[in-house]
Amino acid sequence: MSMRPHVVFYDDGCRLCDAEIEHYKKLNAVQHINWLGIHAQWDEVKKYGFSKQNLLRRIHAVDNSGKVLSGAAVFVLIWESLQYYRWLGRFVSIFHLVPILDFFYNYFAAWRYKKNQHCKVK
Repeated sequence: MSMRPHVVFYDDGCRLCDAEIEHYKKLNAVQHINWLGIHAQWDEVKKYGFSKQNLLRRIHAVDNSGKVLSGAAVFVLIWESLQYYRWLGRFVSIFHLVPILDFFYNYFAAWRYKKNQHCKVK
């Protein structure tokens, strides 16, 4: 019996975001995560009902149970799905560090959104 994969929506128009996700893709998560670039795969992404603006502002995911996640919680989901990062995901979860990481992620995400011209979607 195979589980549905998690779905991660990422900004494939941002060099930094794309580089990080490409790194994760090279690891053994192919069977656990369906990676959807919000620009290249918009037709598939829009089926989930998110606005492009929201997806550009923060990373989002839908876990394999259908729960929507955003921000630092998405990174924990990714890390827990990857063999070499599993320890990091568990550490963050056990010590309830997601709110702290999300606090810092919010500043990074706002800076990244403001900096990138491709984020100015009409």
